[in-house]
Amino acid sequence: MNTVPVLLAAASQVVTKEELNGIAEYYNYFGEMSETHFDAVLSGKEYSKHQAALIYHCCYLYFALAGRKGNSLAGLRRKLGLPKSVYMNSLKCISKKRINFIRDELSGAGKSFADVFKENEKYVEKMLVEATACDMPEDRKILTNLSSFEYEHPTDRSYLNKLNTNVVIEKLIKLYSEYNFERILLVQYTGSNIRVTPKNIPYLYNALKTVCEVLDVKNMPPLYVAPGSLNAMTVGSSKPIIVISSIALSLLSYDELLFILGHEVGHIKSQHVLYHSIGNFIPYIAGVIGNLTLGIGEIAVKGVLILLYQWYRMSEITADRAGLLACQNIDAAVSVMAKLSGYPPSRYDEIDNDLFLDQAVEFENFDKNAFDKLLKLFSVLYKTHPWTVMRAKELKSWYDNGDYARVYNTEGRRKVDRKPQNIVGTIFEKEIFCANCGKKITSAQRFCEFCGKENIYYK
Repeated sequence: MNTVPVLLAAASQVVTKEELNGIAEYYNYFGEMSETHFDAVLSGKEYSKHQAALIYHCCYLYFALAGRKGNSLAGLRRKLGLPKSVYMNSLKCISKKRINFIRDELSGAGKSFADVFKENEKYVEKMLVEATACDMPEDRKILTNLSSFEYEHPTDRSYLNKLNTNVVIEKLIKLYSEYNFERILLVQYTGSNIRVTPKNIPYLYNALKTVCEVLDVKNMPPLYVAPGSLNAMTVGSSKPIIVISSIALSLLSYDELLFILGHEVGHIKSQHVLYHSIGNFIPYIAGVIGNLTLGIGEIAVKGVLILLYQWYRMSEITADRAGLLACQNIDAAVSVMAKLSGYPPSRYDEIDNDLFLDQAVEFENFDKNAFDKLLKLFSVLYKTHPWTVMRAKELKSWYDNGDYARVYNTEGRRKVDRKPQNIVGTIFEKEIFCANCGKKITSAQRFCEFCGKENIYYK
């Protein structure tokens, strides 16, 4: 039987392109799995950890479908140098329910293993990728002592410091607190969507765990899966949660998934979430109370809102950098941008990152005409995200100019052992709590975001 194309599709999700050639030889034996074939293929071969895990899970799937006992699998596991836990992950992800589904398909008249694998290609592929990712020994570099200041876009930090001391923003935070907007969002997402745990969608749980380890984030945020288009978001400034669309699990490769989760964890690490929430809150509150002047004047308020949305867009650039540091694969990062831009899923195998990046050059050429430049400016004035092609170009430039390598390489990164100068409201600050309600706050906020009372620790 020829199931190799399906298995290689699964392999392409979790191994590099260079590793695929090595794993293809092994898959040519699929259907004749035995100790003899294990020895024949493994003799003199060295497989990466990613390859070894996927080979094992593919063999487990075959043995389960064929109703064969797994004594040979134990020998294969030892030959591949895999831990015993890899077997438990096969049991967890390649479950009896899934095996029975494929067996039911096999019961159809005249169907072979190859027919069923081909007809259910995405189902089989997803199952194998999940099983492999659950126990995938990550080769990614852990960026110990990583500080967000090392990769933040300078405009992001500059604008954020201005927002921290702005009177209009303080009034918006008070309104945000009074309307309990954050509480509404948290109740909505935690009550209506699927919580990801080590037992519930372990593939996704382990992806987020990897991201947090790589980016040196000690407290892993709760993760939820929600219906909707390809997207992810972070809500809740005091106790943030990440929400990712269910379709992302089907449309993104493992490295792409790490990028999009790393992007969201980057927002948390840089403390973007409160002001992101304010930016998303403004249209809602403006609709409730009418013209948003806050007793200051419409022009002044609009000026601050423009600053807020300018910062918001710059914060997305910072988060993209965090995503790249998490996945450590520039091609995967750019391909996520292409998919977010609307590339049809049926054509994902045709994505050309270079052509997509060329669009950014064409887009920049609009600046040559003053009127077109003005149109571009006004089109994003109150938008939270930059143009996607420009995000991709900005990230690729950051990668190409050596800044990514500087942060990635241990020799190029400093150990953070003191609070940076002239920076307030950061992760380096000692924890403080509101004297009125007891909630955790930062010294950068003049008013508590939870109760609206004045912050006695305000700097």
